Parts: sequence; structure tokens; C-alpha cells
Amino acid sequence: MGKQRFEFDRLKILVLALLAVMVLLVSLIFLGRKEDRYQEFKSVSLDNKKAGETLQDEFSEADVILALHYPQFSDETLNQLIKDHVAAIRAYQGEENDLVFLDYESMKSFDQYVTIRFIEKVYDEQIKLKQTNTSFITYDMKQQKILKIEELFRSDYLVQLQTMFNEIPEHFQIEEQGIRCFDKDGNELGLFEYANHERFIALKNPQVPSLAYKGDEEVEKMTIDPNKPMIVFTFDDGPTPEITKRIMDAFLAAGGRATFFELGNRMEAYGDLTQMLYQHGFEIGNHSYSHANLSVADEAAIRQEIYATQDIAYALTGKEIQLVRPTYGAVSDLMREVIPFRMINWNIDSLDWKTRNKEAILNEVLPYIEDGSIILMHDLYDATAEAVEAMLPILAEKGYQFVTLSDYLASTETK
Repeated sequence: MGKQRFEFDRLKILVLALLAVMVLLVSLIFLGRKEDRYQEFKSVSLDNKKAGETLQDEFSEADVILALHYPQFSDETLNQLIKDHVAAIRAYQGEENDLVFLDYESMKSFDQYVTIRFIEKVYDEQIKLKQTNTSFITYDMKQQKILKIEELFRSDYLVQLQTMFNEIPEHFQIEEQGIRCFDKDGNELGLFEYANHERFIALKNPQVPSLAYKGDEEVEKMTIDPNKPMIVFTFDDGPTPEITKRIMDAFLAAGGRATFFELGNRMEAYGDLTQMLYQHGFEIGNHSYSHANLSVADEAAIRQEIYATQDIAYALTGKEIQLVRPTYGAVSDLMREVIPFRMINWNIDSLDWKTRNKEAILNEVLPYIEDGSIILMHDLYDATAEAVEAMLPILAEKGYQFVTLSDYLASTETK
């Protein structure tokens, strides 16, 4: 009896020992598998990481498991943008044992533009994909800023993008041959090539094909006293040799500036005058290409007249025109729909186009001048130049400042 009990106890101990070993082995296998199943997320391919140094957050196995890979650059402004982006991902609130995996692609082009494409994937405890999020940073290292769509493209680019891709892209990657476009979910739409699309490109890097003026964009600035009355002289239908320069010189002598609403076909013919005005701090406005009556034109004609002029001015100055003077002062509902720029007329008409007489012009203008006057004139006639030369000293003596239309509008919006 005693011997049988001894054998039973020994067998019991042996079974328990075997069970313990089995539990230990299962635990080790489980831990090994757990370690193995996360192994692939602890490193990433470097194939598509063309810019920046790859960093990895310490692998975290808290309630939510994090495996975050992202780039670092010598540009601290860009690094902070990346850190902010990663911090938002790190704050993910999901189910226990979810895995958040962040990978990225990066490239640098023209030694100025960096594009980072972040790919964030969330997996459940069984490593089944729950969701994927794609986001972009398109960055200008020269200006140290994120680039918006309107800083990549210009002119009537929205129409062109819609035509090419059947939608307006949300994300962009600047490349050597063009701008690669993506939808809001990060799906590629296609490459917007620089070739044959120069007029739509707003990037001003000299290596990027575009209409952008490649010369010195520094312009003279006028100091404006917000407490002194302002008047705005506007000149339509130019530029004109001799007349435009004569008017410009009169304003420079008086310490003032003006706005010239020019025709595109005359800018083409006398581009040196447009550049001269711009470089001396005068404002260039859009008065259509050929002085067509846009109030009775169809959409295609309106676009052609406005954007042809925009392109010519941009090529001459590197600056996008912001103001439009409608021909004949007439504005249709279609013009308001098609033209994205501010359209503005006048409150004093000099009638110089009608009288072409210095004294008659003075009589139409001087009695009605007040703070905020916007005077319509034309830099086409000798009489207009003579009237300007006579008026400016008189008005300056009364304390008026002569400012561009945009400067005046900006001053009224801040009051």
C-alpha cells in the first residue's frame, strides 16, 4: 500500500513537472511569436527616402503599440512641422493593442523643394489592417514654408487641373519633370508636366520652366502716412511711349504712385514700360487684352482676355495682377463668376478721352477731389500728361498723398 502511494505521488510530480515545462514552452513560443509579429514594423525600406535622415521613435508597447518612422532635416522649421505631425499620430486613441505604424517617402528637387509623403497604417491585435491615412508636406526650403496650391500653380489653373484629372488635387509632390498630383486620400492622379504648361506654373526657381520673370524683383516702396488723406490716380489703356514715362516722372517728383490698368496687347508691344512702372513701385492692373467689351462676352472670351493679360504681366514682373478694371466700366454676372480678381471702377472721370484738353481735364477733376477719390484717366494723350503735371503740386500742397489703388484699399480695410 505504501509503495503504491509512493509510485502515485512520483507520477503526480512527474505530470506536474511536464505540465510546467509545457506551459513554459508555450509561453516562450507565444512571446517569440509576439516579438516576431512586430519585427517587420521595427525597420523600413530606404528605397523611397531620397531626402532627410530617417529617425525612429522608441518602439512602444503601451496600450497602443507605436512604430513611427519619419525624417529629419537640417531645416529646423521643417523639423518642427514634422514633429507636430508625428505628435498628432502619437496621440492616437484606439483599442488596446492596436498597432500604429508610420512610414514615409521623401524627395528633394531643384535643391529647394522637399516633399514628404506620410503613410500611417493602423492594425488590430491580430495584425489585420484597420485603416490607412496618407498625408503630405510640400515644403520650400528657401522660403521655409509649406507651399499651398496657389503657390504651385497660377493663372486659371483650377480649370486646367479639373480638365486633366476630373477633380482638383489635394496633395502635391514637386519633381524634376513636373508636379505629381494626388487626391485627398493620397491616390495618385497623374503628373502635371512643366513642358507645355509653363503658363500655369507659379514656382519661381530658375530651373523650373515657367513664365515667371527671372530678373530682379526688388521694387521701390512708398512710405504711406495713414493719417493723411489719400487719392488714387488710375490710368487705363496704356502703356504708351513717352506719355506713360512722362506721367510716371511727375508722380516720382511728387513722391507719389499710381495704378496703371494696362491692355495686354500694349504690354506685349511696350513691355519695357510695364517693367519700368513696376520697378518704380507703380501698380499694374488688368484692363483686358484688347479692350473687348467683356460684359457681353461668353466665358471663353472673358477667360482669354483676362488670363492672356495676366500671363504677359507675370512674365514681365513676376507678380500676379490682383485688380481688374472692366472695359467701359461694365460688369456682367458672368464676369463676376469667371473672374477671380477684384474688379473696381472710379468715382471721378476726367473725361480726358473726350476733351483731350489740359484745362478741361483740370476742371473735371480738381473741384471734386476728396480723401478716397479714384480718378479715371488714360495714359494715351499729351493733354493727360500735362494735366497730371499741373495737378500734382496743387494737390500735394493741400496735403494729399498719391497712392496705388491696392495701397488705398488696404488702408481702408485696416481702419
